Amino acid sequence: MWMSKNPAFLRLNILALFLFIASVSSHAESLLQKMDNEVVNIVDQVSPGVATIFTVQEVKIPNPFADLPFRDFFGIPNKREFTQKREGLGSGFIVKIDYKKKLVYLLTNNHVIENATNIQVRFKNKVTLDGKVIGKDKLSDVALVAVPFKKGIEKFASKHVLKLGDSDKLKPGNMVIAIGSPLGLTGTVTKGIISALNRTLEGHPGEGFLQTDAAINPGNSGGPLVNVRGEVVGINTAIIMGAQGLGFAVPINQAKWVMDQLLKYGKVKRSKIGVLIQELTPELAEHFKVDKGVLVSKVLKGGPADKAGIKPGDIIVAVNGKPVYTTNDLQKYIMRNPPGTKVKITVIRDGKERTITVKTAPWDEEYEETGNLQEMEAKYGLIVGDITPELVERFSIPKVPYGVIVLGVKAGSPADEAGLRTGDIILKVNRKPVHSANEFWKMVKKVEKLKKDSVLLFVQRGTANIFTVMPIVTK
Repeated sequence: MWMSKNPAFLRLNILALFLFIASVSSHAESLLQKMDNEVVNIVDQVSPGVATIFTVQEVKIPNPFADLPFRDFFGIPNKREFTQKREGLGSGFIVKIDYKKKLVYLLTNNHVIENATNIQVRFKNKVTLDGKVIGKDKLSDVALVAVPFKKGIEKFASKHVLKLGDSDKLKPGNMVIAIGSPLGLTGTVTKGIISALNRTLEGHPGEGFLQTDAAINPGNSGGPLVNVRGEVVGINTAIIMGAQGLGFAVPINQAKWVMDQLLKYGKVKRSKIGVLIQELTPELAEHFKVDKGVLVSKVLKGGPADKAGIKPGDIIVAVNGKPVYTTNDLQKYIMRNPPGTKVKITVIRDGKERTITVKTAPWDEEYEETGNLQEMEAKYGLIVGDITPELVERFSIPKVPYGVIVLGVKAGSPADEAGLRTGDIILKVNRKPVHSANEFWKMVKKVEKLKKDSVLLFVQRGTANIFTVMPIVTK
C-alpha cells in the first residue's frame, strides 16, 4: 500500500479521521436524542387520555366443604358456590364525547368491568366519577364505559380524546408503547414491538389479537397500545402467566367495529352460517389435495349453510373472494356481517371449486353453544364429528349403532394422553351411549361440573373395542 512519508500530510489525515469519527458519533447521538424525545412526546400526548378503572365485582367461588360428611350436623350451608365481592383494577382511554347525551366514552376490556356492581373512573386530572357500562362484548373482550359531565370532565376530555389508528397497517417489528396502571401504578409506560399479528386466543373464535413484547401486567388491561404517531392501534388485554414478552392486544379496527355496534344496538350483532369447522392438518390437506382452506365437519340441520347446499367434507377456501387459511379467518369473515347478509362461500368438493351464496342468520344462543364446543375442542385437543355417510365412506367406518368419530387429536393434549386417534369411534361416555358431537361435549361438560378428575370413554378402533380414560381439564 502506498503511504505518504510527509509528516504534515499524515497529521492532516489523522485529524480528518478524528473529525469524521466525531461527526458520526455526534450524528448517532443526535438520532438517539431525537428518538428519546419522540417517545417522551408521544407519552405526554397520550397519557392524559388514559384513565384508571376501579371496580367492585361479584364472583362465584366453590364451597370447599360442600361434599364433607355430616355437613348438616356442623351447620355448613348446603351450597356448592358462594358469591363474593372482589375489588378489581384496570385501565381505559377516552374515545368520544357526546354533548347531546352529556357523556364521555372510554374503551376498555370486557373482563375489566364484567360482573361489576360498582365502577369508578379516575382521570389524569385526579377527577373520579361513577362509570356506567354502555355495552360489552365477551367474545372480543371489548367494553364501552361512559361517565357523565360532572366536575368539568368534558373540558378536560375534549383536549385528550385519543386518536384511533389503523391496525390493519401494522407489521411485525413496528414499535409500540403500552400505557396503563399495572398493579395500580398509574401512568406506567412500557415500550416494545409488534411480535405477531392475528393470534388466536382460547374462547375468542373469530377474533385475531396482536402479540407484543411491550411489558403488560395486571392493571394494564383496557389501556391503549399506541404507535410511533401516538395513534391507538390496540387495547392491551392479556398476558400468558409465567412467560416473558408475551402480551396480547385487541386490534383497534376490531375494537372500533365493536364500539360502533355497542353505540348503535347496545350489543354486538354477529352472523352465523351454521357449520362446525376444523383446521386442515397436513394429512387432511394431502388427502383432499388442497393447500389452503378449512374443513366442514358438520352442517347444522336447517341452518343457512344447510339450506344453501354446503355439505360435510367441503373445503371452504374463500368468503367473498377473501382467501381462508384458518378457522379464525372464516369465523371473522362471517361473523362481522349483519344478520341476513348474502355471502359468497367458495368451496372445493370432490376436487372441483364452486361458489355457493349463503344468507347469514343471527348469532344466537344456539350458535354460542357451538362456539363453546369449539372452546371445549381447544381445551381437550380433540375434534369429534357426527358419523355421516360421507365420513363412513372416507374413513371406511364399520357399521355402528351410535357414536362420534374422532377427526383430530392435538399432540400433548388430554385427548392424546387418553390415547385417542383420528378415525376412532367414541361409542360411550361414562357407559352412556353418545349420538352426536354436541351430545358428547355436553356429557364432558357435565363431568366437569361434577368436579371429577377424568371421564371414561368406550372406543371402537377398527374391529377392536377398548376403554380409555381422558383427564378432565379444570381450568
